[in-house]
Amino acid sequence: MGRAVLFLAAILQLSSCAPTDRGVAARAGDWTLTESRLAELLVLAQPFPLDSLAVHQFAEMWTSAAALSQRAAAGDSLLGSEAREASTWLDRREAILEIDRRERLGAAVARDEAEIAQLFAEGSLRLVAHVLRRVGPATSSSERLLQQRTIERLLATIAEGGGWNDAVAESEDAESQRRGGLLGVFAAGELPTTLDRAAFRLEPGQVSGVVQSAEGFHIVYRPRFEEVGTLFRDLLAERDLAQADAGAAEGVREARSFAATSGAHVVVARMAEDPAGWLDSEQVLATWDGGALRAAVVARVLAFFPPESLAELIEVGEEGRVRLIADVGTRELRLTDAAARGLALDAPTADRLALLHDEEIEHWTRVLELNGPDAPSREALARYMEAVVARREDARSMPPLFEAWIRDGIETRVNGRGVLAAIVTARGMLAEAGGGGTGDS
Repeated sequence: MGRAVLFLAAILQLSSCAPTDRGVAARAGDWTLTESRLAELLVLAQPFPLDSLAVHQFAEMWTSAAALSQRAAAGDSLLGSEAREASTWLDRREAILEIDRRERLGAAVARDEAEIAQLFAEGSLRLVAHVLRRVGPATSSSERLLQQRTIERLLATIAEGGGWNDAVAESEDAESQRRGGLLGVFAAGELPTTLDRAAFRLEPGQVSGVVQSAEGFHIVYRPRFEEVGTLFRDLLAERDLAQADAGAAEGVREARSFAATSGAHVVVARMAEDPAGWLDSEQVLATWDGGALRAAVVARVLAFFPPESLAELIEVGEEGRVRLIADVGTRELRLTDAAARGLALDAPTADRLALLHDEEIEHWTRVLELNGPDAPSREALARYMEAVVARREDARSMPPLFEAWIRDGIETRVNGRGVLAAIVTARGMLAEAGGGGTGDS
């Protein structure tokens, strides 16, 4: 999810807790973000859309950063087992499932090196990379123009001989950025239409022009085999294993008498409204011979869904939510069986995931000055957020379950009225300055 969400409006206010939320946009413990301070930062952040959803998300992000500072100051170990498990829960889960698939199905889907090279040359399955500058429905026209100019600058730099990795460094797709911009292996029709059209016109080594999708502006690249042959083989194996496993899933559910509980699809719709409220729920949503799917597991999966996907899950109807229950439940069944066999992460994978969490904490320790003499420092958080607003620091979101762990035990809330008041104030300040406003509240 994805996941670098701009923090631009979520800035710390340096006063202590007031008796009421009058004048307060957000609160974390006894730290507050006032309406006036939020408005000031919204103005400084221009061009930026002044709509309630975006600003509410920024205020939520502020509460998480403030809570992180306070948890660290309280002596809670950010590198301890609880924090590490929360941060890497989904990655560990998927890694074990991948090992399980290899054990069960690896021999059946194995390909030799000549076949892999031939598949790459044919191009029916393509390894695709991209650079992304995000725009969406809430993006202001001025911000959209800025993003378009940025992607055009990156394309021009590549055309003039600049390195692909330099362009990827400015991509706003954090997940693919860590892999050199790689999205994965795709057949025709599996990518969004505009990306699909661009990717399947490219020869190895070619770069597309600027391509626009619902996510924003892209540059698409089709690597050469000599650059990515080993990676293509590994990703192709993952794809083959996943497809073989999906084909076997229905049979496994039937053999194990898998069944969703009565009304489970209604519960999932409620969960989609607020996954964080269900992270400890023991309610059973499905059963099978030897196990059960509990709401807490589904809530953890939903925590990684972007807001638009959660909204779609609410609207999709019973059939779509039952499919989700079946998919998550089958994975849980596989994990339960793997644990019973003693299957565990191999050392290199465990070390890699531990390193990801260590790097996450290293980042927050630096920007929030968590090791400073005055920690927890409201001033340090203010300095960081101001740097993000000024685009001197990249915005960065926390892994969803780690964020939930951080918030646990610290009262956090965003005041919707305070957010709206900050937007109105920011609009007025921009109007007085002759800068106008962006977006609708």
